[in-house]
Amino acid sequence: MSNKIHIFQKVVNVLVYLFFLSTTVYSVVGPAPDDENIPDGQTYITPSFWIEYVWTVIHILLGGFVIYQWFEDAHEPAIHGVGWHFVISVLLNAAWLALVKHGHYIIGFIFVLLTASSVSFVFYKLAKDYPASTWWDKILVHAPFSLWHGWIVFSAVVGFFQAFTHVKEDGPGVWSRIFVIIGILFLAGTAIGYVEYKKQKGDITSAFVIALGLLAVFTNQHDAWIRWTAFAFSIFSFLYPARPYVFKLVGRSTESEQAPLLG
Repeated sequence: MSNKIHIFQKVVNVLVYLFFLSTTVYSVVGPAPDDENIPDGQTYITPSFWIEYVWTVIHILLGGFVIYQWFEDAHEPAIHGVGWHFVISVLLNAAWLALVKHGHYIIGFIFVLLTASSVSFVFYKLAKDYPASTWWDKILVHAPFSLWHGWIVFSAVVGFFQAFTHVKEDGPGVWSRIFVIIGILFLAGTAIGYVEYKKQKGDITSAFVIALGLLAVFTNQHDAWIRWTAFAFSIFSFLYPARPYVFKLVGRSTESEQAPLLG
């Protein structure tokens, strides 16, 4: 009986993945809503559009996951590690993208937080109970959710500013700059947290996504305080994972020296 349930779960994962793929493509590159009164959702922390290609990588890896789940080596992490949270995360993520596309930024922010919560459950469950034992596990089980987690955290910060702030024609005021810089600092701190997470279980993949997101903020924003702060902490977030190896070259050691690339 349990075997039939597991097969059903895997089939549902495949169907939900195809739904996720189609809805994400539509939300990202589909036509804009007809209502001209809907704002475009620009903020002082909105990144350049090219960062949306992170979705392409996430979807390719998740496609690998729904194929790899049928192999015996992936059964335990896929069924008992990821479980039904893949379905839950996909449905929440699709709802969030649809809400944002139609200008419902406050409700969309709530849904991005719910998505982050669901993806976080998988992220930490895999790290704690199902560590990768092969490169296939790293690439097709851990990597998709590491990238997704980093991306959803970055998106949640952007979503907060979409929901509760507005862009002015004369540029950001002092308080707008302060709050955006706080958001950038939060993201950089989160990137560091990924690397330092449980030391040898550090996740550089998620940190890389946030660093890339900050770089996209730099390339899209025009205010000097915001764009150069984003640039500085983007570079810092890119370089921080290399810190143990730099220290090793100069004869020092750190506890995070063995942090794996894919968690």
